[in-house]
Order: sequence, then structure tokens, then C-alpha cells
Amino acid sequence: MDIPASAAAPRRLVLLAPDDTGFAARDLPLVAAARAAGLSATVVTRVDAHRGAIEAAGARVVPFALGTSRLNPMAAGYEAGQLAGILKALEADLLHAIGLRAIVVGGTAAAMSGIAARIYQPGDLAALNARTDAAGRLTRFGLRGALRGPLATRATRYLCATAAEAAALGLDPADTALALAGADGLAVAAGTLYGEFARA
Repeated sequence: MDIPASAAAPRRLVLLAPDDTGFAARDLPLVAAARAAGLSATVVTRVDAHRGAIEAAGARVVPFALGTSRLNPMAAGYEAGQLAGILKALEADLLHAIGLRAIVVGGTAAAMSGIAARIYQPGDLAALNARTDAAGRLTRFGLRGALRGPLATRATRYLCATAAEAAALGLDPADTALALAGADGLAVAAGTLYGEFARA
């Protein structure tokens, strides 16, 4: 028996963030944007004192601690394996990774879980852009290659606050895979991407 489209379960969005404090302070409107697009939202993050605020906004919260030190490939691989299990258990359809570490770990986990639809939101890159030494240049080069290479699919979208932020990662502002927040803010831009995914 066919289930009417209106009765079908909503598609599942997982928001991967470093910690609930930052998410509650800056990214909580993403939950409302997801719900408005008809998606169910789960926030996977390090849980401290803001779980209640996130749940009150309408999202499920799943504790998961992304590392906080420099990105060690071995540690990131271990985290990605753990996260892949969480994504499979949640039956995620779309991953929205917030921050560079979340992108690297989350993108790897999404690949392991077979999740092609991804939104990468790199966040504030001022510290990375300020580094003019060889290590800083090498890091930027590596991130650019990963974001447009092994961590990307045809369904990957990039969400940046400004054109300068996008350019720091080698993203062309004219690229149709890139959404810039502009004056309306990240939540509005994310809502547009969520709506496109929900209609796909």
C-alpha cells in the first residue's frame, strides 16, 4: 500500500556543531529554518549547559564530542568512525557541518555513511587567514583541496557569511554550490538550501 506524501516521515537533517554553547548562541535559528522547510532536525554536539534551549527550539540533541586540539588525522579518523555510526543510527538524509573540524570529521563520516547531501559552513576563518607562515599556507591549501575534493559530492553546498570567507577556501562566489548569507543572515541562507533539499 502506498503512503501518501503528506503522511511520509520528514527527511532528517543532522547539524554537527563543536559545542552546544556556540550553537545556542549563534546557530539556533537553523533549527527553525529546518522545521520551516519540513525537515526534522537533530543537533549532534558536545553537550554542556544548553541542551534544553536547543530542544525547546524543536531539535533532538545527541551528545558527541568533536576534538578541540589541532586536527590530528588519526584522531579525526577515529571521530569520523564514531560519528558514522551515529549518522547511520539516526538515518540522516542531510548533514550540515558547522566549523572546519566538523566539516573534516563530518564529511568523512558522511562518506562512510553514504550521505551525499551535505552543507559545509566553515565559520570564522580570521585566525586561519591571518597566518602567513608556511604552515598556514599549507593548511589553507589542504582545506581547499579537501572541501572541493574527497569531502565533496555533487550534492554538497557551501554556506559562507561573506565572499571573503568563501575566497579563503578557494570557493568562487559565482559558484551555484555556494550560498552567501548576505544581509539576511545565515539562517535565511540555510533555509533556502534546506528547502531545495526538501523539494529534491
